[in-house]
Amino acid sequence: MLKNTPDSYGLIARLFHWIIFLMIIGVIIGGNIAADMPNGPGKAEMIGMHKSFGFAILVLVVLRLLWRLVNPLPYDLGTNRIENKLGHAMHVFLYILLLTQPAIGILMSQSFGHPVYPFDLFKVPTFVSDNIRLGKILLEIHETLWVVLATSVAVHAAAALKHHFIEKNRTLMRMIQGK
Repeated sequence: MLKNTPDSYGLIARLFHWIIFLMIIGVIIGGNIAADMPNGPGKAEMIGMHKSFGFAILVLVVLRLLWRLVNPLPYDLGTNRIENKLGHAMHVFLYILLLTQPAIGILMSQSFGHPVYPFDLFKVPTFVSDNIRLGKILLEIHETLWVVLATSVAVHAAAALKHHFIEKNRTLMRMIQGK
């Protein structure tokens, strides 16, 4: 089934979830590898891929949010109202991070005078001109937010595992199998 039901996640929601998850892992690893590489063509290529996948995450998250608007979520399986509210707050926080982190990366790159060309297909419109001071501030934010994002993803995953192994409900399986 493509769409969510009151009891399960549809294929489209699950694909958005897992593709974005894998891409987040990839950009975090790639960004950290690039940061440790010496300047040169290899580093430039790695940073180009990091930017491309970061932009792709931004687009996919916007599409995922649009999908959520027209495709309501299944009901919560947790029995604790406070935990359910915390789970919803974590989802909102993750969406904010997933929108903010790549946007800051794009602005940072542009402020250092480096346009963003996702997969060399087109140039992202320039929102800021060369401004090294702004670029350094955005770099600090970008470098901090990846840690916050990685931690939030780990907490989200831990909550899913808690639902599966401790509470023994179908929360995790609904996102894996849709049932």
